[in-house]
Amino acid sequence: MLKLRLLLLLCVAGAGLSGLNPVAGSAFQQPVNSAFSTSLLSLPEAAHDDSISIYGAGLYHPFASLPRFGDAVLDAFRFGKARHSLLGYQSPDRLLKAEFNILAGYEPVWADSQAAFFYKGFRLESALGRHWQLNTDWYNGMFFGSQSQAAQSELIDGYIKDTKGRLNLDNLSADLSYNAKNLCLALGRGKFPLGNSISGSIIANDKVNDYAYLLAEGTAGAFTLSFLHGSLKADSTYNIYTYPSQNSKNYPDKYIAIHQLSYHPRHNLNLFIGETVVYGNRSIDLNYLLPNAFWRAVEHNLGDRDNVLIFSGGSYQPLNPLFVYAQLAVDEFSYGKLTTDWWGNKYAVQSGVRYTLPSFIPDSPQPDLTCEFTAVRPFTYTHYLNHTMYSHDGRPLGYPKGSNLIDLSTLLRVPLGDRITWQSGIAWTKQGSFGSDWRQNYHDAFPGQDLQTATAHWFEGTVTKTAEFNSSLLLDIFAHHRLLAGLKATRQTAWDQAFFAAWQFVY
Repeated sequence: MLKLRLLLLLCVAGAGLSGLNPVAGSAFQQPVNSAFSTSLLSLPEAAHDDSISIYGAGLYHPFASLPRFGDAVLDAFRFGKARHSLLGYQSPDRLLKAEFNILAGYEPVWADSQAAFFYKGFRLESALGRHWQLNTDWYNGMFFGSQSQAAQSELIDGYIKDTKGRLNLDNLSADLSYNAKNLCLALGRGKFPLGNSISGSIIANDKVNDYAYLLAEGTAGAFTLSFLHGSLKADSTYNIYTYPSQNSKNYPDKYIAIHQLSYHPRHNLNLFIGETVVYGNRSIDLNYLLPNAFWRAVEHNLGDRDNVLIFSGGSYQPLNPLFVYAQLAVDEFSYGKLTTDWWGNKYAVQSGVRYTLPSFIPDSPQPDLTCEFTAVRPFTYTHYLNHTMYSHDGRPLGYPKGSNLIDLSTLLRVPLGDRITWQSGIAWTKQGSFGSDWRQNYHDAFPGQDLQTATAHWFEGTVTKTAEFNSSLLLDIFAHHRLLAGLKATRQTAWDQAFFAAWQFVY
């Protein structure tokens, strides 16, 4: 009976994690990404730890015998790959495999004041046969120390609760997926960046709270068709009721739809084109479930009430160590006004180069250096309705640094063996305040002006120049522990710096 209850716990607790196996040319997993983080909760599991460990058929736990329990205790302090998990199961026919572990962590930050985040949670990884995966990752924690410093944490990307004067938050990511060589289907809760980038995607970034999604990707020949439909949270409520308590929960429905067609005629060349649509205040629109439709034309025929972004880009590796990428996102434009300063010329461009350096440590992954340029026109991600803003739960879905800017970013990553990684980055941003915030309603920005003739200039408004420096060291040398330490500094008129550290235990 105990075995049956534990097995049911493993099967019911999960609704998925990031266990998706991307197809060739996937839109949702690119080789260049921003891996810098001040929290271990924002970093993926190490490649050597993300596979399910099996210890024989049936239910496994470390309390079966005294020798096993003793070895499991020692395992908590070992180097290398873990030998034990908290709970494991493998069916006699080896079709069902599952592993369940708990996690805990402590992450302090020292800046003008000190704050620390303490959390606990669990992880479930499971697989049925060769194609089905079901995973879950959940944590809950509280900030101690300065709450004003805690409010600046990258982990606060959605709902927070004030518990006795302390900020409390939790988060869940999950997936239930079918994975084959040329097909991936998934129901989950998570977030995905589109395009290669180290400073943040100009198409759809992952610096937001997780959201529920339906995902499908398929590859045929040199083409890959990718589709995602997600349920977003509006940034504010609609006040239509008499009682404020009713209005405080009246968030309009809000969704994002993404489709992308990729063409990879050679192993070193990938080209893509696609669209994103943010819409809401109604039920799911079946028009945006057609991955092969031209959604801009669909949106026109629905009354021009939704927010459509068209994007394209590609990547090319002419030489083994050199990787070049670029992407363009266009929100709205007029062919006759492309060379003017019309405010409706809303677009963003991004391009970068990654160069792989020789490794000075035998059998170690190679270091790489990435340089990137980004330019975003004013008002690119703005809209005039709450449920169509290019955002999710109070965070921008577009370029995370905003609009009306240019940005230069570099990132150096140096693996020291396969369990230690040092990385350091420098960025410089010049930005004008006019049309730089996705929350700005352009009807308010141009009062009494004809929107067909109103203009917006590069760096219009108050100009700020921001320099950033970050550096971190990730230690993945233990079987059940991870350590992270680093520095993050920002300068406009003077340097503001924060030292951070993180410890995580998974068993």
